[in-house]
Amino acid sequence: MFKDINLSDYIIQFELQKAYFLRDCLYEEITYELKDTNIIIYKKSDNGITEEMTLDELIFYIHTEVADEIIEYVKGPHTNGYGHQIRPPKSSETVFMDLFKDIDNIKRAVENMKIILKYDMEDEAEIKNNTNEDDQTLAF
Repeated sequence: MFKDINLSDYIIQFELQKAYFLRDCLYEEITYELKDTNIIIYKKSDNGITEEMTLDELIFYIHTEVADEIIEYVKGPHTNGYGHQIRPPKSSETVFMDLFKDIDNIKRAVENMKIILKYDMEDEAEIKNNTNEDDQTLAF
């Protein structure tokens, strides 16, 4: 969780950016798929098997297991250059906590994931398919 997250990659005030942030923070454990107009959520279990989960199960997971990891981060030693205890610095963990402490925010981010999965995946497919169709060299 929270690996390779750079907060400057997100404009967190935008709703879609919140959905990207949710996806990216949990990408090792949670994945999403768009089937027709429904979002399917998957969780990787400890044995490596991926299983479908409900939105309620995702909410419970975030508010228990993810919350436990955030608590460990917040409780950890945070000192300034002089060795004095300070509040935890702004991090992906603290931003995640602020954004998704409310269940409605999780629901909204998952709902917005539909937009990301529909259009972001179309963009990726378009890039892959945008090849030189006549197999001739392009000169610039």
